[in-house]
Amino acid sequence: MLKNGRPYSNENGYIDDALITNRPIEVRTKVYDWIASNCIMIKRPNYKSMTSYGLKHILEHDTKIYLTNNEFKDAMLMCGFTPADPDELNWIFNISQRSPALND
Repeated sequence: MLKNGRPYSNENGYIDDALITNRPIEVRTKVYDWIASNCIMIKRPNYKSMTSYGLKHILEHDTKIYLTNNEFKDAMLMCGFTPADPDELNWIFNISQRSPALND
């Protein structure tokens, strides 16, 4: 869900309210650069794509940076991507199937 325009998750009593903006600038820069290089934005949600949870694992594999699902969702929002349904735990974004993140 979105709370004050930022992602917020409460799944079975586990709250994930961590935000990418609370990370050091070096981490944010690497994450934003990875998104810019690996995720091609399209106009509509791509329901064939991976969810935020799957994408965050690819980012971790490539960069060795661990993010919570909420931090990754926040980073995608900061980069201009939009979720199909922000009330879902794992978000589907407007990301092209041609994105390098989906084709490695």
